[in-house]
Amino acid sequence: MSFSLREHVIAACMVLSLAACGRGGEAKPSQVAAKVNGHEITIHQVNEGLRRLGNIPVGQAKEAQSQVLDRLVDQELLVQQAMGKKLDRDPRVVAAMEAAKRQILAQAYVEQVTGAAQKASGDQIKDFYAQHPELFRERRVYRFAQMAIAAPADKQQSVRTKLEELDKLADKQKILPQFADWLKGHDLQFRVVQSTQAAEQLPLEALPRYQQMKVGDLMFVPGAQGVVVSQLIASQTQPLSEEQAKPVIEQFLQNRERVKLSEEEMKRLRATAKIEYLSKFDRKEGAPSQGLAPDQPTPDTTPAAPKTGDEDAIKKGLQGLGK
Repeated sequence: MSFSLREHVIAACMVLSLAACGRGGEAKPSQVAAKVNGHEITIHQVNEGLRRLGNIPVGQAKEAQSQVLDRLVDQELLVQQAMGKKLDRDPRVVAAMEAAKRQILAQAYVEQVTGAAQKASGDQIKDFYAQHPELFRERRVYRFAQMAIAAPADKQQSVRTKLEELDKLADKQKILPQFADWLKGHDLQFRVVQSTQAAEQLPLEALPRYQQMKVGDLMFVPGAQGVVVSQLIASQTQPLSEEQAKPVIEQFLQNRERVKLSEEEMKRLRATAKIEYLSKFDRKEGAPSQGLAPDQPTPDTTPAAPKTGDEDAIKKGLQGLGK
């Protein structure tokens, strides 16, 4: 069996063991969406699949419903094959099912605790808007010429030094062509592209630096696999009003409140529980823990704690507003 097939089997088994619509009872005819070799797939299962997809445009609802049902049919076929081969008794499958059950229960508790997060007030939204002019009132759209350079860590300093030397040229248009010649002479591979990026598409922690850039200025961003050099070609102010930004800010602030609630609850649970680390798993006193996602040896056992939304609620939310 391939790894992907095993994943399907585990997911299918979880649906059967955790959903209240498995093989154990007779479903009413009106609740049945399909039958696969006599086994029923219920409308409840289809609706749950649709719910997990999130908001679906009205015009795409019928197509989404059909796709979910087709996936459930495929899943049921795989489950029937797995059950026939008694894979539900395979120790690895049993362990995976138990881990998934624990994950689901932990996640349900996270959602219950953080569900009490209050919506942001009008004053909070107004203050956040005022405190981040680079995202809203002074929001800019930037056009860059960028060079992605495959430079190992031991060569990045020399790349930076050469770039700083060229940055002193009076004619800023000559910087990248001369820099490209230097890279070729040092056998460093690179790729040149032009990109247009709004403020919310740039790293939030670096936004104040981008905000101060003038045409011709350079930005050097090192990374594990190389560096990216950006030269500002042009920029244009495209502000967002407080009214336009309100739903995005509101979601961000509510997510931040959810994080606060989860962290407080995790501290409470750890403070009132008797936790013993045995043998080689012994840990020092006061080991840090964050939110409702305690440190675990594998990501599978960690409930998905809420995030503040810096990269999600703000960046993704704003991308559609300024177009």
